[in-house]
Parts: sequence; structure tokens; C-alpha cells
Amino acid sequence: MIVVKNYHNSGFSLIELLTVVILLGILGVVALGRFGNTDVFAARGFFDDTVSAVRFAHKLAISSGCDVRVITAATGYELRQSSGCTADDFTSPVANPANRANPYQNARPPPDGYTLSAGNITFNARGEREEATSDFSFSDGATTFTFRVHAGTGLVEKI
Repeated sequence: MIVVKNYHNSGFSLIELLTVVILLGILGVVALGRFGNTDVFAARGFFDDTVSAVRFAHKLAISSGCDVRVITAATGYELRQSSGCTADDFTSPVANPANRANPYQNARPPPDGYTLSAGNITFNARGEREEATSDFSFSDGATTFTFRVHAGTGLVEKI
């Protein structure tokens, strides 16, 4: 009786494995280079948080029937409400809706080099903005994020 051993070549060759490892290494270096600088991601998060706060102020003015002001400065924002809904002093801080214990303002400073344009955004009890339409920008000189607050309607629009 003759026994024939049949060897099948299965799996990948050494050259194929090395090629895949080298390609994955190149892709990894390129991907890490793009994700290594997180300042743009942090800046976009800060910008989105600021726009959300302005939109919240608009809705709070409508729901509470009191004027609400967003005070923006180079390092962030703060929400204030007129005391007693009658005065125009905006001394009462708006409570943060997340925990009601802290005032509603930016929790973290913006990333290094980024500044927010300063100004006041006031919404009346009908949610209208009596000032002229204006743009607010958040920039480091190279990257700029902008939102617009429309007069009359109080619409907050990302540009």
C-alpha cells in the first residue's frame, strides 16, 4: 500500500504578512498625526457649548417671562437674569440646568490661543433681541467658528 502525503499550503506567506503590517503602520502614523492635536476638537466643543448656552438663554427668556442676558468675554460666557423680572440690572445668575447648584457659565476655559468676541446678548420675555443682528466669533487666528444672533426673532444660527 502506498501512502501519499498531501501537504496543502494554507495561511499567508511571510511577505504578505510583512506587507500588511507595514501598511497598518503607515496608516497608524498618519491617523495619529491627525488626532494628535486635539485643540481644534476642544475648540469646537467650547464653541458648541457657547451656542447651546445662548439658545438656552433664548428659551429661558420665553419660558420664564423675564429678560435674560448672555455676557460674553474673551475667556467664556455667563448667563444672567434681571432680578425680580422688573429691573434691568441682570444681577441674578441663571442656575445651571444640569445641577441647579452652580451658575450657568463655561465650566472650562477655552483652549490656549482661542478667544471669544466680547459683547452682551439680551433676550426679552418674548425671546426677541432688541439689539441689531450681530455675529460672535471664536478664533485663534487660523481657525474661526462664528454664530449669529438675529435681531427681532432672537434666532441663534451657526455660520
